[in-house]
Amino acid sequence: MRMPLTLALLAALPFAAHAEDTRSWTGTAEFGLAIASGNADSETVNGKFAFLREEDRWFYGINAAALRAESDDQLSANRYEAGLKLGYDFTPRAYLFGTLRHENDDFASYDYQSIASLGVGYRFIDREGTSLLAEIGPGARRFQPIDALVGTPPVLTSFDAETNGIVRGSLDFKHQLTANTALTNLLLAESGGGSTFVQNDLGVAVQMSERYALKAGYQVRHTTEVPVGIEKTDTLFTTNLVVGF
Repeated sequence: MRMPLTLALLAALPFAAHAEDTRSWTGTAEFGLAIASGNADSETVNGKFAFLREEDRWFYGINAAALRAESDDQLSANRYEAGLKLGYDFTPRAYLFGTLRHENDDFASYDYQSIASLGVGYRFIDREGTSLLAEIGPGARRFQPIDALVGTPPVLTSFDAETNGIVRGSLDFKHQLTANTALTNLLLAESGGGSTFVQNDLGVAVQMSERYALKAGYQVRHTTEVPVGIEKTDTLFTTNLVVGF
């Protein structure tokens, strides 16, 4: 599915930490909204937020995202996801982690999927302005397939929820192109049970002030095995306002 260009406005609550607290919180929130009317009416909204806390060798993260689109009163996209991450640095470059991810999507090959994984990560590049992190590890995926047409003649059939083992891998690249422009790319792959899910998020953010930035993002999602009538690949282009705190 292809989404229209979006412009964004977002108000975020300020965050304050105690001056003597050595723990560190960082976070970002972004939001995009596009509304068109006339010969065709459409509405698209998307939003994301992410928090990271670092304390000695431990780090904790939480994130969530939502996408909803309507065209002429017909829903064309409706996806919600949330994730948690816990990690421990056992060297300056290597770390252990555990993750949880849950997703609901009305236009995918599943009603929902939940993924839990453990693994090891390594910071191949970790210097000012540029970083590259890689992660890999085993996990489990629980998902509810959508109803599908089966047999000849085709009959609409419901399926039970399934659980299978997976291998999860990711690459997270960030680079400061200029003093106020940053490039990010996050690649995620989850493979197991005869199907592989791949998602790539490419973004370019231009800093307008210490707290606010404009970001253009391009997302590609691909699932190798889907029922008849479901596209294997979805794409999404957004321009959002990002608030950092």
